[in-house]
Amino acid sequence: MSPGQDSGLDGHLLRELREESGLTLRELSEKTGLSTSLISQLERGVTSPSLQSIRLLAEALEVSIFQLLAADNRGYSYVPADRRRKLVMQHGEISYELLSPDTKRRLEVWLGTLSPGVTSGDEPSVHPSEEFILVLSGQMEIEISGQRQTLGPGDAIQYDGSQPHMIWNHTDEPLRFISALTPPTL
Repeated sequence: MSPGQDSGLDGHLLRELREESGLTLRELSEKTGLSTSLISQLERGVTSPSLQSIRLLAEALEVSIFQLLAADNRGYSYVPADRRRKLVMQHGEISYELLSPDTKRRLEVWLGTLSPGVTSGDEPSVHPSEEFILVLSGQMEIEISGQRQTLGPGDAIQYDGSQPHMIWNHTDEPLRFISALTPPTL
């Protein structure tokens, strides 16, 4: 993601969570493997992070990815479709929209979109959650612990997120799916 592209990362919140955890920039850098310079730039909103950077920060701070995104503190859980918190990566080829706005709950639900020919990341994802996916449109190829499965519209799959998993869209149509995780870890 290039600087200036809105990743949705709330730099002030990142700094607040780091300080609440009692971590210095250097200590957070050591826990994540990210440079102190990058973390400082993220906290100041100077640069935009990759999904992997956000995952590493969330894991080190023991929060979900969406807890690092800009919050709308209206006091209730209704979010109009055009006001969802959104994580956009790979120049807009991947997006995740938070459908369950209350990040303090035990369930996180999001709408994922992968552009044609795109994969969910450079490496398989692993997180301590149970995950459920429902394909809305397009075709998904998912690999879980080395086993591949193809899903079409209306197909669903549920698995333990601690198993390495990765998603591909090998088609020329966008892939849209709903994913639910408990506890939240994206």
